[in-house]
Amino acid sequence: MVDKSDQFENVPRPRDFVDILGTGWPFRAVTIVPFAAVTLLPTTASEVGRLSAQSLPVAFGVAAFSVSVVVSLLLLVRIVLPAKWRQSISIVVGALVVAGALRGTIVSVVIEPTGLETDSHLIARIFLGALSLPPVLSLVSLVVSRVVTAREKSISTRAEILATERTRDRILSEVSTSNERLREEVDETLRPAISVLVDDIHSGRIARSRLADKIDAFATDIVRPLSHTLATAGSTSTAKRDAAMSALAAPARPAIRDQINATYSGLGVFLGSGTVLLDLLPLANGFMAALISGLSVYGIVRLLGVIVGSRQSPFAVTGMIIASTHALAWIPPHLINQALVYPAELEFQPWLISSIAMPLLGLLYQLIILGAYSSRAELARLDGARVDMLIQLSEARRRAWLRQRHLTHTLHSTVQSRVLAEARLVRSGPGKISAVERDQAIDVVTSTLGFVMTEPEDSADAVGAIRQLVDFWAGMCSVTLELDPAVGESALADDDFSRALQIVSLEMISNAIRHGHATEIALTIVRSSPETVTVTATNNGTRVADGYHAGLGLALFDELAVAWSLKNGERVAATAVLAARGMKTKPRAI
Repeated sequence: MVDKSDQFENVPRPRDFVDILGTGWPFRAVTIVPFAAVTLLPTTASEVGRLSAQSLPVAFGVAAFSVSVVVSLLLLVRIVLPAKWRQSISIVVGALVVAGALRGTIVSVVIEPTGLETDSHLIARIFLGALSLPPVLSLVSLVVSRVVTAREKSISTRAEILATERTRDRILSEVSTSNERLREEVDETLRPAISVLVDDIHSGRIARSRLADKIDAFATDIVRPLSHTLATAGSTSTAKRDAAMSALAAPARPAIRDQINATYSGLGVFLGSGTVLLDLLPLANGFMAALISGLSVYGIVRLLGVIVGSRQSPFAVTGMIIASTHALAWIPPHLINQALVYPAELEFQPWLISSIAMPLLGLLYQLIILGAYSSRAELARLDGARVDMLIQLSEARRRAWLRQRHLTHTLHSTVQSRVLAEARLVRSGPGKISAVERDQAIDVVTSTLGFVMTEPEDSADAVGAIRQLVDFWAGMCSVTLELDPAVGESALADDDFSRALQIVSLEMISNAIRHGHATEIALTIVRSSPETVTVTATNNGTRVADGYHAGLGLALFDELAVAWSLKNGERVAATAVLAARGMKTKPRAI
């Protein structure tokens, strides 16, 4: 069964980038390590332009030092800030701004005396460090949190599937051996008593009334206690189960506009261009040029989202659209800055780096979205396998219980009734017992084992039995029945389901009348999914007490239903979900 209301956002909402800062994820080692790895190369590219003699190895060394400084500061913030303060978004943002500024200060203080740089870049490093640390760490935290959470959910779901599968296999393997064991117990109990009783009948020396008493005693002292013993033995359920029966909904395939984010692209361009421009221009001019670049790219990407709307296309095609748009998006802001901000003597033609970095920026966000989509699709598949296994477990429990119930029912009803009827027949006869009467009595007594050893007959008409039950209560209680036509087909296709449906429906109506004193009951039986049928009985009876104790009647639901509930509302509602398909022996692939 799939929970249609369970919607998953493949697309991170703007609020998600803010909320993640108050969850503690930014200060976890599992976040800090990938943050350091992600920022190392961009920091190297930034530091290359600041060196007096440009050298990639030297720039990489400076970048490694810069990243190690920020990692140390993040660990220090985690130590200094109390856990309660780390849940405050405003405090965390303030701490990260300070840490970013300190990073720029420390790096400049250490690097400038070495002579690696001709000019001081202290202000640029402080400015960029303070502005970039919160959003970049937020992005990494959001991605890492989703990946880790999805992995933990996947592991726990797989473990639950395997545990349920083991339980199912154990119950199925014990069905035949349990039946054999119960039959052996019945045989060991009945056979000696039958042998003694047959000898007494054969002898012909016992008076008619005395023989009738012995046959009565066989029914009341042997058959009845044995049926009660079997009725309380062999439960496959030790506790009320509350596993979720609604599988996660498969995620909707992301449209083109879901795979782009104007805010993300604009902020990325603002920080990236600011890294370069603040080293080439005065602070105010560099900030303005970076802001124009970021806002222009934001507008272009936002326009792309409006044009494509909710259209979908293959992910590779979408990737080409995103890459092409971003490759061209830097041109308008560059022309605007050349006309309004850049001084005439500035020679700044970032054709190569922009045509490479911009597509990568857009494709990185698409990768984040597709990763979330893929992860969610896998979780939905696993959760479907989990629900599938719960249904198979319910089928196994039901099969075991119904087989055991057959033995109990046969002893309690068929065998006991035949034996008692024979005792009355013997008692009512005239004179001595004839040879024909002796043969008939022996046949009835010895046939009891045959009845017990016979498998239950198929083709139980559950729907017909429920309709008879509704008619039976007419006059004492108003019972209405709403039946999905597809349920009848399920009942004919699966005898175990048919018998379970009959028992559960009977128990719901019986409980409402006997315990709730209901005068109105509405019984609804619908095909709730391709694998299940849901039975719901609402009534106007007494409300269920808090902390109610489930008796033997409700305990049946643990054995026969995949899931069940008993709740108060405007009317008391009992609901049971039954597996409604043929027994499977293999789960979905996990």
